Formats: sequence, C-alpha cells, structure tokens
Amino acid sequence: MATSSVTAAQQFKAAMVDAMTALVAGQEVLVTFGHPGVDVANWRDIVSFADTVSQQSVATMGTNRSREETLTQKVWVSCERPGDQDQERVASDAAYALLGLLEHYVRQTDTTLGGVVRQCFLTSHTATGETDPKFLNYGRLIEIEAEFTAQVRVTGP
Repeated sequence: MATSSVTAAQQFKAAMVDAMTALVAGQEVLVTFGHPGVDVANWRDIVSFADTVSQQSVATMGTNRSREETLTQKVWVSCERPGDQDQERVASDAAYALLGLLEHYVRQTDTTLGGVVRQCFLTSHTATGETDPKFLNYGRLIEIEAEFTAQVRVTGP
C-alpha cells in the first residue's frame, strides 16, 4: 500500500485518472484531472475527476502512529449526442458504459489501484434522467455523478 506522512488522497486521484485514461485509450473521450474547462465544447464524452475527500481515524498507538484513511473520489461522466428524443437513451447508455469501465476495473482488474489503496468500490451515483431543457436545441446530454470509496493505511514518517 502507498504510504504518506499526511494522506494518500493525491496518489488515489492520480491512480483513478490514470486508470480511466488507459481504459479509454484510442477512444474519443476526454479524461480530466479536474474540470474540463472551455475544452468541454469539443468533446461528446467526458470523464472528469472532481472532489477528493479524506477522512482519517487513529489506527494504532505505536511509535509510527498510523491512521486508517477513507478516501472518496467524485467522478463526473458526461455524454452528449446530437439529435432528438431518440438520442436520450443513447447518451445514457454511453455514460453508463464509461462508468462501468471504471467500476469493473477497480472492483475486478486492479482492486488496489497499483498498490495505492487496499480496496476501492463504486459506492454511489446519481444520473440525470433527462436532458436539461436549455440544451435540447443542441442534442441530448446525460450526466452521472459517481463516488468511489477506498481505504488505505497511512503509515509514513
């Protein structure tokens, strides 16, 4: 597992971004380490990694005073498809497919994210059920806000 004198949060977020980038290599998907900024208009599919939250509790009272850390990573998946109502489901399917790639990866393929954490799971998500009316003239846009939760022991000096 990763060790740090403060937190594994930065390593966790970087590992999540790196995993998603590798999973969609060769596809037209923008993966960002934060908000995609003005470049958002140039992409139909975007996966952005937003807030990273750390909560720690005392793990041992030995000389290194390790802590048990729970990390949560917010991930935004956004898929847009030009067209009318028939594209609503297409956009939704695309968004869930992208989320499914990352979920499967952390649950089955690399459960420790290269040794950064002990385990990581998708713990919640909220999907917009329909396109916001202000976007309807441009097509259909479905967004999913997901939260992944991981545990790690912080044992650094």
